[in-house]
Amino acid sequence: MKVSEKNDEGYFKSTKKAVVLTNQPYDLDNNKQLLVVPNVEFIRGMGEKIGYFDRVITFDDLEKEIIRDNKQDEVGALIGKIGINNIYRKYTKFLYLKLDSNKDKKNRIQLTLINPENFDEIFVGDVLYDTKWIGVYDTNTFNPLFNALINYIEENSETYHR
Repeated sequence: MKVSEKNDEGYFKSTKKAVVLTNQPYDLDNNKQLLVVPNVEFIRGMGEKIGYFDRVITFDDLEKEIIRDNKQDEVGALIGKIGINNIYRKYTKFLYLKLDSNKDKKNRIQLTLINPENFDEIFVGDVLYDTKWIGVYDTNTFNPLFNALINYIEENSETYHR
């Protein structure tokens, strides 16, 4: 997987569109200071290329910052939903973006934006992937998901412009 560049229209090159399963209104502009992603450089890079969030870091980076600021005893371990919620409440506000398989349907992948305050999924994009005939590529699997996220950001932000 390679981090893509946006085209002149402000989207990543893609061969299809993702299905949006969840599109919950949310005040993104007041919560764009930090996007935390799994420890995958591809997701971090794509989050940065969207060009909306002030900072995009991995959970490893977040843990390092907590230790550097000597807040690990106050915050606790970054384990599961409770650990993520503790960091949100006790250290810094952020949004959480993850890429995962669809637990209900086979051969589908989802991009989910989560509010760690209550663990509401505020955005879920879903796309079919084909490992047998077409293959899993940026343009047919990952870029459509990030393009759907761009649309979600545009709908819920007064400041974002592709």
